[in-house]
Amino acid sequence: MPVQRSARERTRRGGRVSSNPIARLRHGRFAAALLAGAAPMFFAAGAQADDYRLAAQTKIHISIIQWNPSKGEYQRWEALSGDFLVSSQGTIGVPVVGSLDVSGKTSAEVAAQISAALHDKMGLISPPDVSIEIAQFPSIYVVGAVTTPGAYQFRPDLTVLQAVALAGGRYRPPPEKAGQSDISLLGELTTIHTKQLRLLGRIARLQAELGGDAEIHFPAELTGAGARDLVDQIMALEGTLFTARANEKTRQVDKLSDLRDMYTRELDMLATKSKDTGEEITQTETEVAKITKLVEQGIVLSSRWSELRRVLGQMRADHAQGDIDAMRARQGLSETTRQEFSVSDQRQTEVATQLRDALSELAEVRSREYTIRQLLLAASTVVPGATSEGSSDLKLVIIRQDRQGPKEMNASETTSLVPGDVVKVYVATSMQDIVDPATSQQRTTTRPGGETQ
Repeated sequence: MPVQRSARERTRRGGRVSSNPIARLRHGRFAAALLAGAAPMFFAAGAQADDYRLAAQTKIHISIIQWNPSKGEYQRWEALSGDFLVSSQGTIGVPVVGSLDVSGKTSAEVAAQISAALHDKMGLISPPDVSIEIAQFPSIYVVGAVTTPGAYQFRPDLTVLQAVALAGGRYRPPPEKAGQSDISLLGELTTIHTKQLRLLGRIARLQAELGGDAEIHFPAELTGAGARDLVDQIMALEGTLFTARANEKTRQVDKLSDLRDMYTRELDMLATKSKDTGEEITQTETEVAKITKLVEQGIVLSSRWSELRRVLGQMRADHAQGDIDAMRARQGLSETTRQEFSVSDQRQTEVATQLRDALSELAEVRSREYTIRQLLLAASTVVPGATSEGSSDLKLVIIRQDRQGPKEMNASETTSLVPGDVVKVYVATSMQDIVDPATSQQRTTTRPGGETQ
């Protein structure tokens, strides 16, 4: 390592070369030193490399040289020169200097930082010359609908289209498997479409039941579907179920209503009977009181008094039984009223549960349908019913890391990439270009007058 010399040694010309091993390592003249420092640089020194700000996983080559006036040549500091990899924390470890934060800095800025640090720590007369070249940029990543997704070496002026080409281009299944797979997917797509129409009809019926509507209002997605026979069948079936369930509910409510009316009439009759019985008991009690006095006077026989007492007891028992019957009738009326309300509540709960399940199933069916269509499009399969003007192309998205975090942005084929970019490739197709597979065998044409043929 170069060491600080005394003033006499610095002013003396010639003399013995220092025994320091670094000082003995020579690389000839200045031109030779520059060529040796530039050897690891296999990229052109373009503006993109010069302006590039160091990021994690960037490999840089550091060359440190110093002019030796006594020998009239540059000396290369081999112990401090070499390749360094920027860590995930954005730092590099340079001997003598230590750990340096280089994230977001250019090569020139880091070179100046290292040169100043060496000058201060080693007490040099003048700072050494430090040059930094980019030996290897961080990789870019290509994922999605490409043949071989993965990490690829970045080079300056790399575009999105070139990155997709590095990944093998757009993914296409092997020809021998594509046909069988497509037929299977088309069959599943037709089944899913039919299931979706049936779910739409069921959901419309359940919504009508839940809202207490007099009829079903089917959505345009169902009524406007091309498979008229299937649609008519679904609408007729759901209409029949709607009517049958409404009639069943009406019968249950009517039955409970009749039972409630019966209990009400029974209570009215028991109330009238209780009133009459009470009056008879009062009269009988008065008569018993009179006869009791006559019996005490010996005017009336005691057998007459005993008979009246027996009749009075029976009347009181009948009156008590009437009260018990009235309590039973009131209990039955209360239970019937509760059941009458329960019929509506249970039906609402049942319908709401079925509607929730149907909506969840419809969401799953639509998700599966979308997946199948994307698979067919990725395989360049023409979906039955698709218009000849239908377009299918790649959608390109770049995820780029900055100081605020990762950001996603749309890109074109000519968009330039920077090291560390992630390119996501999608198959983008307008959903208007794909129609229901059930309509593949049925075409409709509209005449100028608006009449459908």
